[in-house]
Formats: sequence, C-alpha cells, structure tokens
Amino acid sequence: MSTPKRVLVIRAGQLGDTVFASSIIEPLRRMYGEDVVIHWVAKAGMHTLFDADPRVQRVFALKSRRAPLLLSPPKLAVVRESWRAPYDLVVNLELGPIFNAVVRLVRARTKIGMPYRHFAEPAETHAVENLRLIYKSFMDDQALRLTNPSLIGTDPGAIRERFGLEGDYVVLVPSNSHFNKSTGRNYRAWPIEHWRALLAGLADRSLHVVLVGGAAEAEYFEQLAPLPSNAISLVGRTGLADLTGLIAGARAVVATDTGPSHIAAAVGTPVYAIIGPTNYKRTGPYATADNDVHILSAGLPCSPCYHTPRFDACPKNQCMYDVTPERVLSELGL
Repeated sequence: MSTPKRVLVIRAGQLGDTVFASSIIEPLRRMYGEDVVIHWVAKAGMHTLFDADPRVQRVFALKSRRAPLLLSPPKLAVVRESWRAPYDLVVNLELGPIFNAVVRLVRARTKIGMPYRHFAEPAETHAVENLRLIYKSFMDDQALRLTNPSLIGTDPGAIRERFGLEGDYVVLVPSNSHFNKSTGRNYRAWPIEHWRALLAGLADRSLHVVLVGGAAEAEYFEQLAPLPSNAISLVGRTGLADLTGLIAGARAVVATDTGPSHIAAAVGTPVYAIIGPTNYKRTGPYATADNDVHILSAGLPCSPCYHTPRFDACPKNQCMYDVTPERVLSELGL
C-alpha cells in the first residue's frame, strides 16, 4: 500500500482570497488520489474556513503574515513539519516575497511559485483565472478542468437544527470589512436604507430571512432594528465553517463584494452580489457552469472606479445607491 502524497498550500489572504485558492483542492485530489494529505498556511481567522472540510488535514494559522520566520511560531511549525515528513509538493500561491524564507527551508520534492518563479497577474482577469496560470505549471488537463473554488462547511441540516430554521430561508449580508478609517467610507457598502427596504419587502414572504456578520459589526446591525418577524440575526454567531454550511442550505444570498458572496458561489447557492466601485470581473463571485452568480450593477459609465480619481471625486458611492431594493427583490423572484 503506497503512502499518501503530502502537499503544502500557502495562501494567507483575506476570506475572498482563501475561497478563490480553494480551487486547488479538487485538482490535487484528482492528481494524487482522495487520500492526499493537504496542509494549508492561512491567515488567522480565515483558517476556520476549513474546520469542517475533511479534505484539508491541517492548517497553520498566522497571526502575522509579515513576521520574520524566526519570530513566527506557525511558520517555524511548517518548516519543522516538513523536516519530520517532507512534502511531495509545495505550492506558494502568494505572489510577493513574504513566504520566500519558509519555502526555501521547507523540505519538499517539488516547489511551485515564489521565490523560484514569479507568475505575473494580468490586471483584468479574475483572480481564479490568474491562479490557473500557476496551476498550469504542474497540473495536467484533467486536473485543470476541476479548478473552481470548492468548500465543505458544517452540515446544513445541523445548522438548521441549531438555529431553528424550518423551510426555506435567504441569507442577507449587509456588512463588509472594507471600511476606510481615514475617509469614513465603506466603498463596497449598499446604503443602510436600501437594506431596510429589502427587509421590509421580504417581510411578508413565507421564508426566513437570516442576517449574518461579524461580532465586531453588531453596532452597524442595530441600524436595521426592529427586524421583521420572519428575520433572525445570527450576527457574531457563526464561524466560517458554520457560515459555509448556512449558506449551502440557503435558497439565495444577497451581499456586496465580500467574502460570503464568494462562499455562496463556491457551494453553488444562488448569489446576488451588489457591486459598484470595484471590478467584479476580477474580484466578484466566480461564475462557473455549476453555480448561479448574479452581478447587480448600476452599469454607470464611471464604474469600476476604485483606486482612480473618479472614486475620490464621488460624494457618495452613486453606483451602489442606484441599485434599488426593488430591483433586488425582482431579481430574487421569491
């Protein structure tokens, strides 16, 4: 009986980055068999995305991506693990030099990516397609056909039972983490009054409306009170594995350009992503033949504008205001 292959994946970004990088999991299982041992280097907080995923056996969680190797216990643990049992493959999906020292010291038969080869990232293609530029350097065509984001979370049935969700439900994600402290703007936010109107429009439907967000965002969600009788707030009550299971069991998800929208796309739940200043063709939920992604954009000629003078000159995110609650309700078709 052969020993299972061991693979180390390095991608320690935010939630969306981690979801996009999950596109490597099924190809690795195609290349090396379902018993392949996959270890992952992730950013602390994002590492819980794999808590219920049996395909990823170990995650090294980094409190600081930039901490020098000798001052980073998780990075040292990666190196020690490779000396205990060398990896067959290390894939560094980070394009910068942060993990160069780790990759150099890790014992592995094959090493892909930095510091040995830099893969230039085209500016106008989706992040998942850019990852395929790395995958193509070591995957065959059969494996490449499987390179779509893929997640396994907590069992949706267990989530339903835990939170008393009977029948159909939709998930709303009003908040996101892209608040600019210097300007006070959240450039990916949909206006709070639009969220209130959407909640009111869903109030008389024969389904639950579930609100999700981080515990630190509780004050933001107070602006939506009082909630309709069919709405339930799970703000601060779901880790990422639970959130994945919750989304997997939902009838639909409404969000902005934020992590849960990418989770929805990865588990195949219809997602309605309201996107304005950012370039959804590059960072939006990744559409495939097996999922159901709807980009709700105002289509203004000045969009996308983030990181341009047009964005700074806009008194409010007009492209987000112009996507109306009535349009979202119509698109949902509930």
